[in-house]
Amino acid sequence: MPRVSVIIPAYNAAPLLGPTLETTLASTCRDFEIVVVNDGSRDDTAEVAAGYGPQVRVISQANTGMSASRNRGVAESDSEFIALLDSDDIWHPEKLRLQLAALDAQPDHGFCFTEFTSWHGEDCSAWLAQARDGRIEPSLSGWIYHKMLLTNWALPSSALFRRSLWDALGPFLCADHQTDDWEYFVRASRESRFVKLAESMVLYRQHPASLSRKLPALNNTELMRESLIARFGLRSPDGSEVDHRELARRRHAGWCNFAGAHCSRGDVGIGMGAFWHILKQGPHRTASLKRMAKSLARRAIPQT
Repeated sequence: MPRVSVIIPAYNAAPLLGPTLETTLASTCRDFEIVVVNDGSRDDTAEVAAGYGPQVRVISQANTGMSASRNRGVAESDSEFIALLDSDDIWHPEKLRLQLAALDAQPDHGFCFTEFTSWHGEDCSAWLAQARDGRIEPSLSGWIYHKMLLTNWALPSSALFRRSLWDALGPFLCADHQTDDWEYFVRASRESRFVKLAESMVLYRQHPASLSRKLPALNNTELMRESLIARFGLRSPDGSEVDHRELARRRHAGWCNFAGAHCSRGDVGIGMGAFWHILKQGPHRTASLKRMAKSLARRAIPQT
């Protein structure tokens, strides 16, 4: 049984999956398997993955989405630790080794994540060659539920956690790909202490086309935040409480971003309704009105 199962959901991932697998297989930790869940791909994702040898296991299924694919991969693996990795991201070779060392040193901590770097696909050989020492970032380690309410600090591709934590929590929700991982990690932060490694261990690939995708009709991020607060409250298990001022700032920013995006390039009715919600709730009405005006002005000006 491998010590770590690396779960990679993959949908039409053939063009970018190779570098992800190559850099993962170059890890200085050797006791792991890779489970690629081919999620109904119409390209040769399965063939690309299978070409990397016996350390890469391929599971093919009908298309069910990212979260359901992660659940399938975890369910069909049997290891002490679970690592998540998106099919187009890149790991530093020291990532797994240093994360395992951090959790081995703190057996009462169940979840380790790392800093990451946004990446546009440029040459990363220098980044891969840089040394890492595994230093811990104390401000995002320990009981951090009250901080996870503010934002999802843990990029999925940076996460490593004990299977015992998975067994306690159950699977990812499969309701919304934008918030499923945040909801899961918040649940984890109620159950277990976290460790954050301060150095960047993941290159998080950015896609230029992402800004042109259809905007959701609901502000799922802010709705999820309110759901989490209703379920779990505002305090971590050790009694640490959320920063109320920062929470209010993030709520306001989250609604303004949603409303502004719709007013400038989406459904203006949804956008104006969201701005009305913001103005009714307050505070920062002047800033909200300015944001609304700028968003509508962008809509009126043809984009080049």
